[in-house]
Amino acid sequence: MIKKIGTVLFVIGIAIMLIGMPYLLGYSTNECLKYPLYLGLLVTVIFAPTPTKRK
Repeated sequence: MIKKIGTVLFVIGIAIMLIGMPYLLGYSTNECLKYPLYLGLLVTVIFAPTPTKRK
């Protein structure tokens, strides 16, 4: 169950990061877009799926 929640938050982080991408690329000068960009990056890094080592 916890793994599913982490996967969903990882996908949400990627979506939030894509929303802020126009600010990073310079297509938009809207300052409000930089917050989803960095928040999405943090959520994506925190909830990135880690491979499990099998014996």
